[in-house]
Amino acid sequence: MEKAASQPIEKVFEELQTTANGLTSEEAKLRLKKYGYNKLTERRQLPFIHKFIKNLKDLFGILLLVAAILSYISGSPELAVIILGVVFVNIFVSIFQESRAEKAMETLKSWMPEYAKVMRDGELKKISVREIVPGDVILLEEGDRVPADARLIETFDLWTNNVPLTGESEPQPRQAETVKTVEKAYLYSPNLVFMSTSVAKGQGKAVVYATGMGTQFGRIASLTQTIQEEDSPLQKEIGLMAKYDFFIALAVGAVFFLASFLFLKVPLGTSIFFMIGVMVCCVPEGLQVTVSSALAINVLKMVKQNVLVKRLSAVQTLGSVTVICTDKTGTITKGEMTVNKLWVKDRVIEVSGLGYMPVGDFTIDGEPLKLGETKSLDKLLEIAALCNGAKVDPPSDRNRNWSVIGDPTDGALLVAALKYGQVIDEIVNEKPTIDILPFSFERKRMSTVHEYKDEVWVYTKGAPRSILDLCNRMYVEGKEEALTKETEDWIEARIHEFANEGLRVIAMAYRHMPKAEYKKGDDLEKELVFVGLAAMRDPPRTEVKDAVLKAQQAGIKTVIITGDYGPTAQVIAQEVGIVEKQCCQVIRGVDLDELGDQAIVDEVKKGNVIFARVAPEQKLRIVKVLKQSGEVVAVTGDGANDAPSLKEANIGVAMGASGTDVAREAADIVLLNDSFASIVKAVESGRAIYENIRKFIVYVFAHNWAELIPFVLYAALGFPLPLLVVHVLAIDLAIDVIPSLALSREPPEPGIMEEPPRSIKERLFTRKVLFRSVFIGVIIAAGAMIGCLSAWAEGGWYIGMPVPSDWVWGKEGVIPNQYYLKGITMTFAGIVVAQAGNVLASRTSKQSMFKANIAHNKWIIWGITAQLSILAVIIYVPLLQQVFG
Repeated sequence: MEKAASQPIEKVFEELQTTANGLTSEEAKLRLKKYGYNKLTERRQLPFIHKFIKNLKDLFGILLLVAAILSYISGSPELAVIILGVVFVNIFVSIFQESRAEKAMETLKSWMPEYAKVMRDGELKKISVREIVPGDVILLEEGDRVPADARLIETFDLWTNNVPLTGESEPQPRQAETVKTVEKAYLYSPNLVFMSTSVAKGQGKAVVYATGMGTQFGRIASLTQTIQEEDSPLQKEIGLMAKYDFFIALAVGAVFFLASFLFLKVPLGTSIFFMIGVMVCCVPEGLQVTVSSALAINVLKMVKQNVLVKRLSAVQTLGSVTVICTDKTGTITKGEMTVNKLWVKDRVIEVSGLGYMPVGDFTIDGEPLKLGETKSLDKLLEIAALCNGAKVDPPSDRNRNWSVIGDPTDGALLVAALKYGQVIDEIVNEKPTIDILPFSFERKRMSTVHEYKDEVWVYTKGAPRSILDLCNRMYVEGKEEALTKETEDWIEARIHEFANEGLRVIAMAYRHMPKAEYKKGDDLEKELVFVGLAAMRDPPRTEVKDAVLKAQQAGIKTVIITGDYGPTAQVIAQEVGIVEKQCCQVIRGVDLDELGDQAIVDEVKKGNVIFARVAPEQKLRIVKVLKQSGEVVAVTGDGANDAPSLKEANIGVAMGASGTDVAREAADIVLLNDSFASIVKAVESGRAIYENIRKFIVYVFAHNWAELIPFVLYAALGFPLPLLVVHVLAIDLAIDVIPSLALSREPPEPGIMEEPPRSIKERLFTRKVLFRSVFIGVIIAAGAMIGCLSAWAEGGWYIGMPVPSDWVWGKEGVIPNQYYLKGITMTFAGIVVAQAGNVLASRTSKQSMFKANIAHNKWIIWGITAQLSILAVIIYVPLLQQVFG
């Protein structure tokens, strides 16, 4: 029934086998069985146990589970419990930090009303929305949410808010008449209404032709469900690192087990214990907790930049973004229509001030104007105030800024009148409204009728051509003059001038007559007196131009994908620097299907392209095509229609202030101030966070190598065991976590936004990272072992001597030698103290550590202080001495 818009209503009734009186109750029951309930179906979510098992299959976790089992078998149940505790902590942190609440379907359902007014058995009845079926005739009134997709059969000044589906920022007029519509653009057909849209004003009747998942909203829900959520690059990197580490740990553990048991003739239990130690040394147990915590910390920092991150791993992906697909209204622009210029005969009046705050100046060639100084302007703004259905609200607890209730165009005109000093209540009381001729597509104008003393005044506003055709005179400073051909040409020239500046132009006129001659009807709109023009636009945000330039310097392409008109988007895009006027191309939604996938990619890579009047499926296609070509795509959106694209994108960015719940649930991050500039700040943070994660990976793996070397010396050279497994776990899970988190708070390094985007395929754990961590680890181990051997030498043990029976820890019935304990304490403390120096060296990878001002990250000082404090507590608190040897 997508042809319903272009079919006569009789043909629509015939195909749906219904009438203007609706269905009978019996027929409705039969259709309910055939079509099902008018509701959105949802995909089942994984139960908690499945999420637990999924995280349990993590390779780090499996390796530690093996170590726990071997510990128990070898007679060390306490160590087994500690290792199991580590495994479960990692699992629960992962579930808590990384799982996303899949509430998109619940939110989609909340956009559907519970009840609807329907014609059944020839009577108007209120029924549950679930029971609406194709063929039902529904009644729509102001404030109603449309319960299904339907073809209008009657309208009276009906306007609908289509933001959830089309992204159009202003309410759109509806009509019942048949239209010629392009199939690909039927979402914009003025005689159709769709589920999830709402009635802004007026009334109408419509016949339902689609329900539930068969509606356009249902298709969006289906698209949202079918999109599989991919692991982020960071998750893939951690997984790859875990894979390599898993096999390395198994191989190294097995080699050293065989070497100690078969060649060194070490007892089986001791060999197993040794293998456990080697395996645990190879696993950065605290890495996942540290990464998740570091991301969470940076998420809190990003909130101060008006960016709320819903999925932690998305932070890192931001650093690889190569294309930002952004909406226009409310993201690039303020989302507040503003009158910039007014025209009365021979005069262009500039109007200052942005948004809905009624504060601004009126000037002609820089000279200020005041109320009453020019009668033409007084009359123009009187019409703007009275031929108006909007209301301007001051800041309140619910809304911190000035806001408009009603049509944004009406709101802009009303704000202009208030700026000029018009007292709206006085004007309304002086000239009360007695009739309204609502806007229609055919007329392209609206009129209000007012009573004033013994006269009736008709105030009309609308599309300039539709107004000019009805005028035969012009108002000039209190007098009515003939509207000559020359004057019309002046007006036309001014209209084109304003339009070329990207301004929306509204013309205003009036007519007055004795009260005795007044009759209702369209005949009132004739022989009008032309007054002037109002030119308005939704202005770009002041911070966007610099943000676009910063993105370009960082190698990021910005593309506007909007449901609004192309010319308007083009002017705004030129103003903020997204496209150049000479070579800009606007691709409309109706033309998009004619383009192949590669053609879309080529246009985006060339830049200077805008996609306008785009449907949800087309926006989704653009995102998919760009991803398949290797681009890392961030997509902005605010309506339910954007949900599929937000989920498909590498980074989905929803609007926090103006966005719908559906968009916010589908997105990875939410902009609290709706500004494009916040996206660029988020990208910068993403790049910095990635570099910081790499820094603390070097830091973490350095102590892993330092921990492994003492076990190698134990196996290869017959040393007493210089380091215990509990020491390894203490360093990995407690002592070094805090400095790692401090590293994650490092500010961006100079020039980070002048580098091209990092390849999504670039490894986090590179050869450079490996060699640097090994190099540092060997130095740390050497220093720690020097301290250990010095303590043992003090107790009389030197390299090459047999190991005394009391130079062990944890052996039942044996009291360890104090010099042995002193030696392992020196190894433990040596690694920790060396890591305190390593954290300072790890702060920068692009300059000398001495140039990295410590004042820029005071958390490093706190991290080192905490590190050394925990070490002191473990060494000197008697209870912990028993646990850690």
